[in-house]
Amino acid sequence: MVIKKLFSFAVFCICICANTVACANALQIFADACERVSANESKSSARLRATDKAVFTAVKNLEVLSSDMQNLSEHDFNVLVYRLVDEYVEDLTVKSINGEDNKICVEIKGNILSENIELVRTEFAQTTKADKKESAQEIKEVVKQIQDEVKIKPDNPENMALVHVKKLEYFNGAKSVKYANLLKNYIDGNPYFYLTEDEQIADYIITPKVLKVKVDALDAANKRLHMALVLEIFGLEKEIVSEYQNRFVLFGAEEDEQKTAARLISKLIEQAADGVVRKIEHKQQQKLETKALGRTLS
Repeated sequence: MVIKKLFSFAVFCICICANTVACANALQIFADACERVSANESKSSARLRATDKAVFTAVKNLEVLSSDMQNLSEHDFNVLVYRLVDEYVEDLTVKSINGEDNKICVEIKGNILSENIELVRTEFAQTTKADKKESAQEIKEVVKQIQDEVKIKPDNPENMALVHVKKLEYFNGAKSVKYANLLKNYIDGNPYFYLTEDEQIADYIITPKVLKVKVDALDAANKRLHMALVLEIFGLEKEIVSEYQNRFVLFGAEEDEQKTAARLISKLIEQAADGVVRKIEHKQQQKLETKALGRTLS
């Protein structure tokens, strides 16, 4: 009986330790915020805006993010904070603290795990690095250097692949020729493949898709655009290979949403296209090396 009690006590202590570790890794957030109820607007909409504002304020003011606030631009820091707000706030509770007809105030409480903050920092650093573009001359020099170092290139048109680009597909089922043509223009002229309008004879088929477009009003002066895009490649492997891009952009409330979204789609297509081209070039290089080896052994 004594042994049984000791065993139960030991299990209890282990659970306490485990919970203590979890608590130690969790950073508590707390804030309040208010929003005016606009004409013809429900109180629930204003409450949602107040909640978003309070959570953003709470995360933004975390002591652990003070160095990020100092080292990043205001725009980049806000994007980092919104990533944490959207994905990693846990155990969020919202309490109304004001019941006026034209004003809603809320109080929020929650927490964020320290490891998730480090994860977002790492992702953000990689994204920021990828966003830094070289000048046109530098790009030409890099491309020339890479091409000079390639051991085997297509020696005639028969060894070049055929690539077909389909219309861009939106998450609501709509399609766009405009952005498909933008992608074609960006990848055209590659030494490893030609573009073709005939899907039936293509070695590789690229399908651009916009997975998500969301605009949030942050306050009277600012909005946030979240967009996710993927280029799906058929023909590289047995299954479809995907190249993803995901971005948050802050813009002024007076700016045109459609133009802002159009600029971001163009940017994401261009960045995803770089990855697609590298994958196709690598696959074609493998095929050429295999073919050259076959000629050597025959």
